[in-house]
Amino acid sequence: MDMDRRSLLIGCGLAAVAGLSYLNAPKASAEILEDEGFRAGIPDRIGGWRSRKTAELVLPALDEGDKLYENLETRIYEGRGLPAMMVLIAYSSVQQNDIQVHRPEVCYPAAGFPIISSRNAMLTFDRRSIEAREVVANRGGLLERVIYWVRVGDQFPTTWIDQRIAMAAANLKGSIPDGVLVRISTFEEPGSSTSPELKTFIDAFLRASPPSFRNTVLL
Repeated sequence: MDMDRRSLLIGCGLAAVAGLSYLNAPKASAEILEDEGFRAGIPDRIGGWRSRKTAELVLPALDEGDKLYENLETRIYEGRGLPAMMVLIAYSSVQQNDIQVHRPEVCYPAAGFPIISSRNAMLTFDRRSIEAREVVANRGGLLERVIYWVRVGDQFPTTWIDQRIAMAAANLKGSIPDGVLVRISTFEEPGSSTSPELKTFIDAFLRASPPSFRNTVLL
């Protein structure tokens, strides 16, 4: 009888712990986006630029991209007398793993394109600050200048460590954050800089995006 009572008490205790763990477990903070709705949020026209889909951009290995992202879109924006702008947007409603594989500092060298420089870059949009990175990669005779940002929940981490901290902080608040990587780049000749053109395009891109998509996915 004592053994049965002890077993019952232990079983009740374990059930209570399991129940508390379930109640305290972080919950997803965003809904899954259907591919059609995701693509509809990306503008087809930005000023004199027109977009087309492309498979020419540097991407992570297919299995890694599938594991980390629910939505992935690549576009090239072209216009008469305008520099071609390459855009990659990768989104996941549940960000439990790191998204380092998509950072240019990792995926460009993995594709055979060494990084020449990498630094923090601060962007502003409607009085909002976006902590980003600006990277230059050697694409074999041409240079590709990249400006990108990673958003985890409401944070914009610029390093893998900061990214993990942002995820952990959200978990402690009971939330599993969503995550997005927005990468915009263009080519330039050695000795020149297309940074101003990139920043102008980024501002125009954000303004051309539907507010609901811009404020829930991009920013």
